[in-house]
Amino acid sequence: MSFSADVKAELARIKVEKKCDMLAEISGFFRVSGSLRLAGGGRFIIVASTENPAIARHYKTLIKEYFGSNARLEMEESQMPGRNGYRYSLTISPDEKSSQILRETGMMLIREGNDYLSDGIYQPIVSKKCCKKAYLRGLFLGCGTISNPNRSYHLEFVLTSEQVANDLKKLIGSFVDLSANVTRRKEDYIVYIKKADYISDILGIIGASQALLDFEGIKVNRSTRGEAQRISNCDNANVDRSLSASEEQIRNIQRIEELVGLDSLSPGLRDVARIRLERPDANLGEIGEMLSPPVKKPAVSKRFAKIKALADSLEQKSE
Repeated sequence: MSFSADVKAELARIKVEKKCDMLAEISGFFRVSGSLRLAGGGRFIIVASTENPAIARHYKTLIKEYFGSNARLEMEESQMPGRNGYRYSLTISPDEKSSQILRETGMMLIREGNDYLSDGIYQPIVSKKCCKKAYLRGLFLGCGTISNPNRSYHLEFVLTSEQVANDLKKLIGSFVDLSANVTRRKEDYIVYIKKADYISDILGIIGASQALLDFEGIKVNRSTRGEAQRISNCDNANVDRSLSASEEQIRNIQRIEELVGLDSLSPGLRDVARIRLERPDANLGEIGEMLSPPVKKPAVSKRFAKIKALADSLEQKSE
């Protein structure tokens, strides 16, 4: 299974204890996965669909425990383009309190004595922190995905309503040090998070404890590998620079040897020149330690600078 599927499987096994959390989670799931069918006489049938059978069973149980309603579970082949497999639908008829459920979840409200279907997140449902967490869990089980953290850090909610997207962004932002972004993708609105620490927080908030531990472990490993690669790159760059400098120094020494001979150099310059020819891989510090008496790295660098200046001067005179 994918990492996202693992997270949803874990969430679908959660046993919700508090009644307010049951209502909040059901409301979040219905808000993004539910649709309505007319049943006649101003009544509605609620249909909530998912491609995950464990999620369907989870909400069938929650609906029974909270509302006392028996949602009918049906399976059919998925009609979505590019998707194989089945869709699982929970159907709640008027006889199973569909109207009462719509009102209590905030999906149907009353204005001037008339019923109307609401949009966005019904704020009384998420007035408490525990209910915010449960509502987010319902939203994630309905429309959330998370990428494999071994490849990238990305968590998103795919929504058809701009109002729900904006309300969700505010809901996420109501938690300390947490934020999300909203973008448009074709006809959908995407609420997404790319920062690894924020994704960890979301996993903790919705109750995916094992997934959180797995995510943190992968994040640490990626960080360690990244730091090792950075150090390796720096070492390789330093080696490349050292080899390039060594090659230039050898060319300068060879020009002097061809034009006037190394014996024409002062003892200090002649010593570093001969060590460089013998040890092309040595760095300046190592060359300084080989001299008698030993000298510091800046002194060795200064001597090679004098050798370069002398080589350039001799070459100009020979032209």
